[in-house]
Amino acid sequence: MTLRQRQAAQTRQLLLEAAARVFARRGYGRATIDDVAAEAGASKGAVYHHFASKHALFQALIAHRASGLEPLRALAQTAQSLPELVDGLVELWLAQIRDLPEAVVLSLESRLQAVRDPEAAALLGGYYRALRDALDELLQAAASRFRCVRLRHQPGLVVLGMLDGISQQWALHPGDADLEGLRQVLTVALMDLLATEPMR
Repeated sequence: MTLRQRQAAQTRQLLLEAAARVFARRGYGRATIDDVAAEAGASKGAVYHHFASKHALFQALIAHRASGLEPLRALAQTAQSLPELVDGLVELWLAQIRDLPEAVVLSLESRLQAVRDPEAAALLGGYYRALRDALDELLQAAASRFRCVRLRHQPGLVVLGMLDGISQQWALHPGDADLEGLRQVLTVALMDLLATEPMR
């Protein structure tokens, strides 16, 4: 990358992060390009240089979320057992809730927008399919590698459903969910849900 390309990539990333906070705080309908520019400390022209419209910015934000699966793959390479992998998945998810609370609200806003907008629905659907497929692949590969248990059908959907549900409950009442205390409970519950009979 040239210096100019690196600067452009950094600016784009800054704008996406600002947009995530604005959409989470104000909702897609009320948010404006001016809001995003102010949040990012950038000019309105800088936003339009990277994104043709608010709609394009929102779509780019959903697509950006789909590119964030590398931590899952890195975890799968270092885990020494299936329970360790599941515990790591839970830890990653809870850390994101704790460190990026706007991501949970943005997830809700994305789904609302997807109901109204077929293009957003296609993007969001693609993101969740990619996430489920990645989880399926990692979990099945780990079960095979460690030869410990057979997993039920669509383990990624089970993991995503439980962790996503916790996210939504936390978003509504943060004080009611002890995220660190839930970690072991979720790991044990997921192992019980995922495993069928031991592998021979």
